[in-house]
Amino acid sequence: MALFNTEAIVLRSINLSETDKLVTFMTDKFGKVKCVAKAARKLKNRFGAALEPMSHIRLIYFGKENQSLYRLNHSDIIRSFQPVRDDFRKLYIGIYFNELVETLVAEAHPERKVFRLLVETLETLETLDKSETLIRLSEMQFLCLSGYTPQLSYCALCKGPPGTGWVGFSFEHKGIVCEPCSFRAQPEVRFKVGILSYLKKLKTLDIKHAGRLKFPQGAEGEIEKVTHRLILSHTGREFKSYPFIKNMAQIAKDPASWKNKS
Repeated sequence: MALFNTEAIVLRSINLSETDKLVTFMTDKFGKVKCVAKAARKLKNRFGAALEPMSHIRLIYFGKENQSLYRLNHSDIIRSFQPVRDDFRKLYIGIYFNELVETLVAEAHPERKVFRLLVETLETLETLDKSETLIRLSEMQFLCLSGYTPQLSYCALCKGPPGTGWVGFSFEHKGIVCEPCSFRAQPEVRFKVGILSYLKKLKTLDIKHAGRLKFPQGAEGEIEKVTHRLILSHTGREFKSYPFIKNMAQIAKDPASWKNKS
């Protein structure tokens, strides 16, 4: 039996039996792995709070190399991201980031850059007041690191420049479509060419600088139509956490709307 030692972020923890848990980790060295945590559901267990989703931990597990399910041996908390857990809105955003990684990353495929991005995203979420830009940044950069980089430099059909007026985005062709080509490509989203520069920034901006990027008024919804729908085009489903994030954002903008519903 091989013994594996690595840093990890807890992506998900579910009950496996009356005493055990099944835990999914995004590790630094070995990619996404699943482990059985024996007796983790007992009141007095050796793992403590280290198996809570979003925990950044030092992980030791064992099993045969390249198997699909391992046995958890030991875990120590490096960082709990408690400020994220204590803020209901941030908690669900953090869960969304976990869901992105769990869905986009294949098991047992080393993805060190994805791991580092997840850690930095949670670190930034911990201190950032407004998180909308961070969500868009994370969606774009997790997509790019997972091999789903959208074509934003030239038309996905004719390879020509995007032009100076309206630009389309085709989820079928995974890229922008210039105005002349839009008649045959029928892009699902159309936006002013100025939005394109912000989409490009999302691909390259350091996640730690999310607070420095400000979208023009009204642009955030247009950018979301591209980044989030790109996510959905690859996953084929909406994430459980996302409707809650949208509701919380609406309440923050218009508290009266929540009072009227209640």
